[in-house]
Amino acid sequence: MSTIQAIVLDLDGTLLGSDKTISPRNYKAVQRCHEAGIHIIVATARPPRAANQFVEEFPFADYMVYYNGALVTCKSKQNERHISIPMEISRQISQFIEVREPQAMISYEVNDLWYTCSPVPDSREAQLGIRPNDPKPQVVDQAQMSSFSPTKILVLGCSMWREISVQFSDDVNVIATDDGVLVQIMHKSASKEQAVQEVLTDIGVKFENVMVFGDDYNDLGLFQMAGFPVAMDNAIMELKNCAAHVTDSNDHDGVAVAIERFVEA
Repeated sequence: MSTIQAIVLDLDGTLLGSDKTISPRNYKAVQRCHEAGIHIIVATARPPRAANQFVEEFPFADYMVYYNGALVTCKSKQNERHISIPMEISRQISQFIEVREPQAMISYEVNDLWYTCSPVPDSREAQLGIRPNDPKPQVVDQAQMSSFSPTKILVLGCSMWREISVQFSDDVNVIATDDGVLVQIMHKSASKEQAVQEVLTDIGVKFENVMVFGDDYNDLGLFQMAGFPVAMDNAIMELKNCAAHVTDSNDHDGVAVAIERFVEA
């Protein structure tokens, strides 16, 4: 498909297998696209410290979209764009959750640093994407938490994410991922699609010439705008329903399978 000028790759559940590695076949397929002059953009919910460990030996992405679009960096230009939630709004959101679901675990991502008011139990590490040797969030008191303007608010064990979305619709985007287990809250102007749009404007590519790979709710906006959205076989049904193509799963080289079929044919 010669019209593809850029490829946007999600990490978890997409480019990464369940073992959190990039398969040799996926690596080589993306490498060939890069060498052919196709722009490679990584767009993930992860912060830099967690995403970069997977792409440090994956030198094809000049632009990295982190935190579902709240932070965008460009290696070649050595610049970044960062959008945080105002301190007062984040305080109101936390209070709203604490009153209604006091058992929920709230943590703040603050420009690649991570904070919480209570230690993360071992049983909940996997839900936050914490691997055995990964650092856990720093435990601080409530006064310090209230002083932050977070890049992203993470909430575990919160079933009322829709209510949060309605109550604070003027200020934030609220996304529930991982089968609703993890609620992610970003500034209203922060989204994968908005961040990628800014990147495309910078590199002179139109969305109609973009192939996007994804698997979860935070990819829906990108799928609705991209010319060729590709859902993984393990993706949520809502994403598959608006995809141009459903490829194999993340554990069966789904990214490479689609690239080999539609880009390299």
